[in-house]
Order: sequence, then structure tokens, then C-alpha cells
Amino acid sequence: MPLIRLFIEICLFRKGPQDVPRSLLLLWLTAAAYLLVGFILLGLEVDWLPAVVESLAELAMLLGFVWLLLALFKKTPRWQKTVIAMLGSDVVISAPAIPLVGWTLAVPDAAGIHLMLFGMMLWHVAVVAHIFRHALSQPWATGLLLAVAYVAGSYSVMMTLFPPTSV
Repeated sequence: MPLIRLFIEICLFRKGPQDVPRSLLLLWLTAAAYLLVGFILLGLEVDWLPAVVESLAELAMLLGFVWLLLALFKKTPRWQKTVIAMLGSDVVISAPAIPLVGWTLAVPDAAGIHLMLFGMMLWHVAVVAHIFRHALSQPWATGLLLAVAYVAGSYSVMMTLFPPTSV
């Protein structure tokens, strides 16, 4: 599948959002895939309704943050391609995490799996930095700073809106 290959190439830093086709259908498809993967990941830990609500909140935050960021840099015409790159690359990185997260829930002290998940999180931040760098026509350091701000900010907002339930 050429589209999956494109998102893998973005995750390997070989392509960027500028290589993504402009397509409303592709935007909807990648958003649906993003929601599905997010729902499955969250559904491992919470009931289905909170998983749906959290997945939708994460999607809304991603769409809004990318628009705001591009608006600040006066690059809003790049929004659709940037969002598609963000959603598609997130699916490529997050989908393989599903069995790993399930494993950590079954075996909480699986240190090796936690280390792999941490590595995947760092890879995700680097890919977001790569996408921001190209979308904004900025240096790598700027993309990295914005990626860290986005990931940390979205995590903080999600923890505030949806605090973990204690068992």
C-alpha cells in the first residue's frame, strides 16, 4: 500500500508532510485510523465510552494545535497535509504499541516492554519534530522544541481532563 509506505517513510525521516497528497478523503481516513488505534489503546485500560471520548479529545487537540501552530508561522495552507502526516505517522508508531501495552497490563513489571514503549514515545516525538520542521520551514531544533511542547502539553491537558482512576 503506497500510503502506508508513505507514512513509514515519514517515520523514517525520509519524507515529510510536503510529500503527502492533499485529499479530504485521506484526511478523513487517517483521522478514522487514528481514532481506532487510540480507542483500542485507551480501551485496554478504560471502558469503551471514556475511550471514545478521550480519543476524540486527543484528535481535536491535535487538529487545533497544528492549525494554531501553522497560523502563528503564517503557514495555514499547509494544514491539511501536515495533519495527514501527523495522523498517519502516529498510527504507524502507535499500532504496534497495542500488544506491548496489553502485555504491560498483564505483566506490570515487564521492564523490557516499558523500555520499548519509552523508545517508541521518543521516536514519536522525533517524528513530530520532523513534521513540524518541514511544515514550518524551520530548523530541526525548532521542530524538536515544538514537538516536545506539543507532546508534554497534550499529555498534561489529557491528564487534567481525564485523570487516571485509582484502582
